[in-house]
Amino acid sequence: MIKNILLISLVFLTALSAHSSPSNDCLVVGISDGDSITCLMIGNKSIKVRLEEIDAPEKNQPFGKKSKQQLSKLIYKRRVSLKISGQDRYKRTLATVYYNGKNINLEMVKSGMAWAYNQYLHHPIYLYAQEKAQAQRLGLWADRSPIPPHEWRKQEKKYGF
Repeated sequence: MIKNILLISLVFLTALSAHSSPSNDCLVVGISDGDSITCLMIGNKSIKVRLEEIDAPEKNQPFGKKSKQQLSKLIYKRRVSLKISGQDRYKRTLATVYYNGKNINLEMVKSGMAWAYNQYLHHPIYLYAQEKAQAQRLGLWADRSPIPPHEWRKQEKKYGF
């Protein structure tokens, strides 16, 4: 009961915070993978956007292509709203992406196509969504032991594949 109340409160606060800060509208013109897009801003300025608080499988990782396809299905060639929080170390814009009022970052976790990125997590709602996707064995959670992308990247570096 208390967990449900907390969850509802967090959903409300997340939705409220999305509407209380300035956002930027853009057209999604590219999908790099399940957590990176290219957007055209006003004046045709192109920006790279990293969906914050989530980490999707790498392109060559199991479910990497499916994750990219899912993100494409949700927002490719669509006008979205970005709630920008800053930049990452690669100079990509960090943002929560909204389409028709839906938090797309959260939708990726709910569908089992991305992890809640614990290292950069600010809203526990992503963990709840991940737990639910795991319990339902959705997407990457159909795999018996999926490897988080940050560990996959370490293996790639170490073994050169």
